[in-house]
Amino acid sequence: MVNYIIRVAFDDPDSQTYHRLAVELAKYNIAGAIKADDGKGYYLPPGEFCYSGVEPINEVRDAIHRFAQTISAGSSVLVTEATTVSWSGLNPVEAVEPVEEQKATGG
Repeated sequence: MVNYIIRVAFDDPDSQTYHRLAVELAKYNIAGAIKADDGKGYYLPPGEFCYSGVEPINEVRDAIHRFAQTISAGSSVLVTEATTVSWSGLNPVEAVEPVEEQKATGG
């Protein structure tokens, strides 16, 4: 597996452009967050994504660019192969606890 960091920028994004992109890319296991060695997750800045796969970097770049163009014209894409990543100041992803089902009791 190869780890990629992806940056997508748009010429004139509206307030929902990056949100829509993140939601759609998540369907393909392209994440808007990164996981630390201790298992904690951190949100990447808008337009930044992580992906691990077997595809060559140019295929990843081209696929992301084609997809970004469907969200908004005027997109640009930068993909880098990541072997070591370091960050500071990213917001942690808070774990969502499953809600326990409560049984109704009759009286």
